[in-house]
This record gives sequence, structure tokens and C-alpha cells, in this order.
Amino acid sequence: MYAAGVRAGQTVVIYGAGGVGSNAVQGARYAGAKNVVVVDPVPFKQDMAKVFGATHTFGDAEAAHEFVVDTTWGELADHAIITVGVLHDEVIANALAVVGKTGQVTITAVGNGSLVAPAGMLIGYQRRVQGAIFGACNPLHDVPRLLGLYRSGDLKLDELITRRYSLDQVNEGYQDMLDGKNIRGVIVHEH
Repeated sequence: MYAAGVRAGQTVVIYGAGGVGSNAVQGARYAGAKNVVVVDPVPFKQDMAKVFGATHTFGDAEAAHEFVVDTTWGELADHAIITVGVLHDEVIANALAVVGKTGQVTITAVGNGSLVAPAGMLIGYQRRVQGAIFGACNPLHDVPRLLGLYRSGDLKLDELITRRYSLDQVNEGYQDMLDGKNIRGVIVHEH
């Protein structure tokens, strides 16, 4: 559940609503973000993002950007989190464009995406770009805290599991992931 740096009342835009993105949604919701906006082209993932706390979902970045401009009166988002399956230049550019002054873009996705932006876009607006792995987790502190949130019902883990597969269904599970049919598929090994 990643949402480090998100504060109450902020607008957060999350690109990608798979397992990592769904947890970013939960983190932003738990941190008290006013608007948790999700961008994912798969309608099923948009619907599931609402289960995890998204306030608004969109199938494309342009529609999300228009919403953020209208909702914030042009001030734009405070934070954008990139959790897509494969990182591309276009996603990074969309995330940079949707955050306003002092906004932060956090990249958790991997791929061939490159950060290409005019220096004035970063300097003039004091935008920040940060990479994150494992939600910038400190296991000694964060794992017990996450367990507590799960026990209290504030962290939805069971709902992340869309489907369970047997070992014989591994290829089907992988294909379902590629087709956007799962938030998280779990392979169950029974002896």
C-alpha cells in the first residue's frame, strides 16, 4: 500500500489499477486524499478501483487530466503515482502534466520509459519525480502497521484476489493477467 507523501485533502492520480495500483488507491484513501483518480483502460479494473477507494476512474489520461483541471480550478493534482504494467514515455509525460506546483510524480513501474521534460516544467513549478520500490517500505515498522490495518478492515487484501488457479492452470492465470481480468491471481498448490 503505497502513498507516502500523500496528505489529507489532496488530489492523487494513479496510472494503472492492477495489484500495485489498487494498493496505491488504498494508501491514498487511507491518507485522506480528497480525490483519488484512477486511469486504466480496462473497465473491470476501473470498477475494482472504486472498491478500493477511488473517487473517480477514467479509461484514458486525457479525460482524467480534464477532470483534474476542472476539479482543482486549474491547480492540478498534488501527486501522481505510476503503477502501470510496462512503463512508457507517454505515461510519464501524462503524469508530469497532471501535477501542479510542488507536485510529485512517483514511478513504481518498470519498462523502457524515459523521463523527457523541459527543465522549466520541473524548475518553474518545483515538480518532483521519485522512484519507489516496495512502496518505500521499512519492513520493521510498516509490516506490523499493515497487518494492523488489515485486521481493522482498513486494508483490503482478500478483495485483491480476483481468482485462484491450480498449478495446471498457470498458463490460464498468466493469460488472464495479460488480458486485464485479474487484480491479483493466486496459484494454489495442493499436495
